[in-house]
Formats: sequence, C-alpha cells, structure tokens
Amino acid sequence: MLVPGLFLIFVLLVPVLILLGYYMASRPHVLLVREVNSGRELRVGYLNQGEKFEIRYMHSVDRLPVYEEFQLINGELVLTGTRFLSFGAGLGYTGEGLLRGEGKWNIIEGMYRRVDSLPLRVGTIADHTLLYRGREIHLGDHFDGQALVRIEVK
Repeated sequence: MLVPGLFLIFVLLVPVLILLGYYMASRPHVLLVREVNSGRELRVGYLNQGEKFEIRYMHSVDRLPVYEEFQLINGELVLTGTRFLSFGAGLGYTGEGLLRGEGKWNIIEGMYRRVDSLPLRVGTIADHTLLYRGREIHLGDHFDGQALVRIEVK
C-alpha cells in the first residue's frame, strides 16, 4: 500500500511527466548548418514537424539548377523530392519516387530518403542556397568556398 504522501507525489508527478514528454516531442527543431572543421554554426531557424525547405544549387557539369526538397518527418530530415532540367546531370535518384515531367522540368516526387545530416562542400560555382520560409540563404555568404558543412536538425 502506498503511503498517502507518496501517492500524492505520484498523482502529481505522472501528469507533469506526460506534459513534459509531449512538449519535448512537439517542440520545433532548429535547422542549422555546421562547418565540420571549425564547428561554427549558422542557425537558420526553427523547423516544425512536417515543415519543408529546399536546397538549390547549380550542377557543376551542365550548369543548370537543381532543387532538392527536405522535410522534417518524425524528427528526422528526409529527402522527399527533387527537380532538375537535365537527365544527364549524374544525379543519384534512380529508382526512387515517381518521375514526371512539367514543362522543361524533370520532377521526382514521393521520395523518402532519410538523412541524419547532409554533408556538402560549399560550392564556388554551385551557389548552394537554402530556401527556407521565403528566404534565400546563400551558404557562400556564410562559409568559405569548398568548406565542408553539414546541414542538420537539432
């Protein structure tokens, strides 16, 4: 049998723990870009469950734009789609999602490629740009060309 004081603590503590768990699970994540060598971070902003952002870059061979769409799903960063103009670009999406054409664009939708973090070298030609909540964030404005960075959510 529980001592009345312990019972009261138990009755009060359980709802607090449930609310704390709900808060931790539902709070927004921070989208950030971290330079691997220095650890320097660019905090882009909050990313809510289900929210999307894109990375736009110019392909180094054909010099045409590529867009990759990412979404926060169950706390994980997931590549959900891409669009590009040239099939000969050497992009590694074969067999993923559904391919369709829209005007000059090749669009792959319905992808589900989980990425723990996204490593990339800040391109001097590619002009890697985060498209986040209506803003364009050029990584070359924040990191040196060829710097190795990781895009991640925390």
